[in-house]
Amino acid sequence: MRVILVVLCLLGAQSAIAQNVVHCSPAQDVIVRAALDHAKSLAITAASAVGDTPDYARWFGTYSDRNAETARATLKSVVRAIRAGGVSLQCDTLRDQGCGNDEYAWVYADKPYHIYLCPSFFDMPVLASLRPGTRASDNGTREGTLIHELSHFRSAGGTEDHCYTRRDCMGMALQEPDLAIENADSYQYFTEDVIYYASQPVIGKASP
Repeated sequence: MRVILVVLCLLGAQSAIAQNVVHCSPAQDVIVRAALDHAKSLAITAASAVGDTPDYARWFGTYSDRNAETARATLKSVVRAIRAGGVSLQCDTLRDQGCGNDEYAWVYADKPYHIYLCPSFFDMPVLASLRPGTRASDNGTREGTLIHELSHFRSAGGTEDHCYTRRDCMGMALQEPDLAIENADSYQYFTEDVIYYASQPVIGKASP
């Protein structure tokens, strides 16, 4: 009986963290679930890396305890959302609302945690597959994109899209840190940098 109870508990724990993936092909389903799992690990590491560092300054500007706590809380909220198993990911087409030629994913910020994935999402690189010197991740990664979208939800970070692209968002961090701390791309690039870019050259970043 004890063995049966243990098995039931384990099954219950697995179902509690199951995510909902809809309108995706079997191959896309595998990609999406892997990306979300990697996004969780990425956000955990990034939350612990928030501090008075060059990585923080590049994406959030001049360090302050208040803004650092906001960044840390937002990343922790992303982790909690994934761990709770309430994330729903839907594969969309270019004809669907929100999926234009330049979009990778989109959300309704007041409807957590449903993320619409555009066809171009599946063309994005996976962080672990990148190699030093490549510029393939200049527009982000699958994992980073999911963190970007999750941070938009009001119950997570409630972030906005004040800027896109690494160059524009680095400029915002220098000039307007209070906008950078509420910008979704800033969180995406920060989380990608503390993992991948820490060991290779990046424009505007000193070598480790």
